Amino acid sequence: MNILALQTGQYEHFSSAVEQAVVRYPDARLTGLIKADDLERARISKLFKEIIQIQDDGPLRTLYKLGVTSFDYCLVPFEDRFGIQYWTFRSIPIRLGIHHIGSYNRLHRFKEAPLAIWILESLFVNTVARAIVLVMCFGKRVWWRLRRNLSIAVLFVLAGLALLLRGLASLGLHPVKWVIEKRLPTGRRRVVLHIPSLGLGGAQRQLAIFLERIDRSLWDVEVVTVDALDKFFEPTIREQNITIHYLNPHCQLYEVGLVWQLVRYLYRRPCHVLHSWLHFSVAIGAVAGTLVGIARIIGSIRSEQPARFPWFFPPWQRAIDIVTAPLQTVIIANSNAVRHENQQWAFLPERKMVTIYNGINVQDIRPLLPEQERQLREELHLPQGTPVVGIVGRLSPEKDHITFLRAARFVIDVMPTAVFVVVGGGPLHDAIRAEIAALGLEGCVVMTGERRDVLYLIQLMDILVLTSTSEGLPNVLLEAAVCGVPTVTCAAGGASEVVVHGETGFVVPCKDPRSVADRVLDLIRDRALRQKFIDAAKARTRILFSAERFAASVEGCYCEQYGRTYQQDNKRKNTHVAVEHPHD
Repeated sequence: MNILALQTGQYEHFSSAVEQAVVRYPDARLTGLIKADDLERARISKLFKEIIQIQDDGPLRTLYKLGVTSFDYCLVPFEDRFGIQYWTFRSIPIRLGIHHIGSYNRLHRFKEAPLAIWILESLFVNTVARAIVLVMCFGKRVWWRLRRNLSIAVLFVLAGLALLLRGLASLGLHPVKWVIEKRLPTGRRRVVLHIPSLGLGGAQRQLAIFLERIDRSLWDVEVVTVDALDKFFEPTIREQNITIHYLNPHCQLYEVGLVWQLVRYLYRRPCHVLHSWLHFSVAIGAVAGTLVGIARIIGSIRSEQPARFPWFFPPWQRAIDIVTAPLQTVIIANSNAVRHENQQWAFLPERKMVTIYNGINVQDIRPLLPEQERQLREELHLPQGTPVVGIVGRLSPEKDHITFLRAARFVIDVMPTAVFVVVGGGPLHDAIRAEIAALGLEGCVVMTGERRDVLYLIQLMDILVLTSTSEGLPNVLLEAAVCGVPTVTCAAGGASEVVVHGETGFVVPCKDPRSVADRVLDLIRDRALRQKFIDAAKARTRILFSAERFAASVEGCYCEQYGRTYQQDNKRKNTHVAVEHPHD
């Protein structure tokens, strides 16, 4: 028996089909019609008596040209289920008049048919079945485009319903709230902390710091988040014996699906306080919490208005922020700049706004040992005794690394021994690399990529620079202060609330590389000034940005009478609670 085996797709699937044919017909003589790239693999397999390369004008013309048309059996593998996309190969046994055909689909199902049945099947598959598939594909494309808009539309409908229920709740007529209140636990108050992910980020780091210090004798804490790939802070949270509940992100209607899952969770496990972090979760949490009837809904916003980040936030973000603003009990901002911008952005009333600065745990900063410093310098090719100026942050537009690099050019023109380090990864990696080349900074700038040892890298620096155009309250400035590294920062968002110009560091205008360079040179040249800034920054950070102060202030927001109950409890514990409120 002469068998013609057609390679219709990947060689692996084709080879599997040929092996099945050999099992059925061990004495057959196989001729393989093979793609040029796989000829050598076919020869090595030794499955074929003859190998023919498919020419550019197609498999059928290749056979006609060579006069090879006499076969008893044709093997046609498919990489789909029914061979809908394979009319060219289906037609070969028909045109050559081969009476027996075998097919092998993606499910590894081997099927044989006589020529007459093969003709009928091929006609049906390539007309009726193909038309059905095309209609289904078109429908999927339409649904894919519509479902996003549908999800957003339903989200706004649910937000409107939540506003209605909020009004009913003020009259004591919320249809679910009384059921929830009966099921609330006695003793410790339950708090649900809702955040988009537990991945590596500033908000997640602050959440972890807060969870380490919240008074567990007063609060029963749970974390709800989306099941994302990046779970950097999950081990840290689980070590504290805190329950984490994951929401499934694979919903047909993403936003509505998350709201519905959160509603179900809050109904099953009602809480006294729902605290959501970051803009998207703040809006989603407000809707879900109000639908269920949660008494106290708190949102933490940690960046300036979303209009500054058009590449990240959707165009409808402002609308949902405005609609859900009345649903919030308290909105926590991590700087006054964030508070004022978002107050204007979403028309938030002042009475609901509060500023609580980020906290940093001084005990978490481990000093860089001499041997570790030597190894890091060798790894990054940083010579001993050369000034090291660094920037730490995601390689994204708002961090404005271009200003940092242009400032580096000015500094190196004056002080050629200086070395600059860019710590972080992100979408602008290639663009920043290209700018380094364009400015002639190869050999002067080191890009480390994403690192887990950021605090050690900061301690390796003589000066830390922040050139962002928008910030909430940058944790890296706090980390630099605790690590004993003087800073030069642009006046973006809350950065100027961390660094006091001329006292704890330098604050310069955004997008001004010359000013950045001048201040960096001032610090490189003046050791006494560097030490003055280091001492002042450490003292200020311990007072204003301690982890204990941050955690106590957030806990104060959880109490119904705005911290009064918690402050009374903490007076007995000699814990200072500090919350900056516009009416205090």
